Amino acid sequence: MLTDDENLYTILAIIVKQRGNTTMERDHKKIWQVIDMIAYINGISVSALARRAGLDSTAFNRSKRKYPSGKYRWPSSESICRVLKVTGMDWGRFCRYMEEAEVMIEREESKKDEKKT
Repeated sequence: MLTDDENLYTILAIIVKQRGNTTMERDHKKIWQVIDMIAYINGISVSALARRAGLDSTAFNRSKRKYPSGKYRWPSSESICRVLKVTGMDWGRFCRYMEEAEVMIEREESKKDEKKT
């Protein structure tokens, strides 16, 4: 069984592998979409998810996903590990959700492109 750090490196390797056709903005959006998906699947808000994970209830708020300067805020690996633990989810499923988030983002972008034309 892999340690949490080894699993995190696996996720980061997937992100880096995809880097050729994605951007940091897109990766940031995917990670936050996965956190939103996990909360939704568990029938709770992101605030409740954060509390269950032993975090401040505002840790996953949309307003905290970017600094006022526009720089991206990323959830820590510890926060993600805590979420996985309290939801009984493994890193493999988290990675699959990252792939699903990529598909969702692509759909959103193609809809935006269609509206422009």
